[in-house]
This record gives sequence, structure tokens and C-alpha cells, in this order.
Amino acid sequence: MSEPSIPHDEERTGGIQVITRAAKILDALGAKPNGMSLGEIALAVDLPRSTVQRIVAALDSVKLVRSHGAGGVRLGPALLRLIANVHTDVVTIAQPWLQALCQATGETVSLGRASGLQLAIVHYVVADRELRVVPRIGMNLPLYSTSGGRALLALDSDEAARELLGEAYQAITDLTVRDFPALLAHLTEIRHTGLAYDRGETLEGVSTMAVAIDTILGRFSISLLVPTPRFERFEDHYRQEILKCKLGMVDEIGKVALRD
Repeated sequence: MSEPSIPHDEERTGGIQVITRAAKILDALGAKPNGMSLGEIALAVDLPRSTVQRIVAALDSVKLVRSHGAGGVRLGPALLRLIANVHTDVVTIAQPWLQALCQATGETVSLGRASGLQLAIVHYVVADRELRVVPRIGMNLPLYSTSGGRALLALDSDEAARELLGEAYQAITDLTVRDFPALLAHLTEIRHTGLAYDRGETLEGVSTMAVAIDTILGRFSISLLVPTPRFERFEDHYRQEILKCKLGMVDEIGKVALRD
């Protein structure tokens, strides 16, 4: 007697469930680079330990995770190579979104990342108009005075920002923050609104607005660079467009789960 066949819909649902569970396990491991035990994984993803063990064994067989006895399950070399390969294409992924933001606002847009104590510009799209701001690739500016830098700092705790930057800062313009309490006021506001501002603190006559994206490919800031008189006239419009850009990029690249 032949075995009864499994209905197609039921088979598909089961496959999707396994993929979903495997993704949750990989996500949990991604938040714990030092590794997790099977019991810790089971607790984190709310699955029976036997189920976790079975899925981990399957992931280990294709090198998506590495198992080292009872003490550790970590992300495996196959997944890490994939992430590294995709990471090199962040600019390619971001380009259409940055271009769309530039077109919607008529202003220069930059993509930045933290490099030590400074914000490094890794890509930009320059506005096609007579009066515009033109940054430089690799241009390093202080995290504490730039909107992009502050947006990135706000992703971590106040203690982390203090440990990184210290208490006192060099004044770049007359408007630059001079101490940690002044910076802390900015970080508190950024966490509340999701938006960071630099109103002439880094470059005289230039105002910027930025958001930070914390994705599976890393942390980046998206900034609008605008001559100050125009910034003051169209700030509301810039705010709407940059938040729209952030949502689109996070949706495409993937948001990182909250860190411990």
C-alpha cells in the first residue's frame, strides 16, 4: 500500500514554517556574536529545544551556523561570506533612494558612516541647481557637530556616546556644541523625533538634516545638505521626504533587531 500523499498547501505551509523558524534562529545568533547554547536559542525564539536542535543541525550542514559542543552555536562561514559580499553593495542599494530624495527636495544628499570619532561620507548625490552644497568623498567631520554623526550616536546609549567622545569638544563654528550636556540635549531630541539637525555648527551658511538607519548591512546616516536660508524656508518638506527615504531603505535592506 502506498503512503498517503501530503496535500500541496500543507507541504508548502510546513516549508514556510521551517524557513521562518530558521530565520528567527539566525537573527538571534546575529545579535550574539559570541555564540549561544541550544537552550538560550530556544528561549530567545520561543521554540522547543528539540526543534531548535534539529534546525541548527540542518543549518550547520550547509555552514550557515557553526556548532562547537554545548557552549556555542555561532553564525557560520557561508552566511558571513554572503553578508560580506552584500555589504560591498550598500552604495548600489542606496543610490536609487538617495537619487529620489535629491529629486524630491532639489538638495544634495549624502550617505555617511561613523569612522572613529568622525563622520565619513561614502557617497553623495549633488543637487542640480546653481546654489548647492557639494561635499567630498572621504570627507571626515566630527560626529558631535554633524547631523549625520548625531543621528548615529543616538542609536546607542548616552554612556556609550560619553565614553567615545569625552566631555569637551573643539568649536568649529560659533554655534558648535562645546560640552557633553549640550550634545546630550540633541541626542535626547533625536531619539524622540528620529531626526537630527546641524544648523551651521559644522559649516557656516550650511544647515543639514539627517536620519540614521540601523540595518543588517551596518549603520549609516542619510543627510540633506542645504544652504541655510533655503533650509529655513522648506524644512517641513525636507523632513517629510527624508523620513520617507529612511522607511524605504530600511524596508529594502532590513532592520536590525533591538540590541541588548
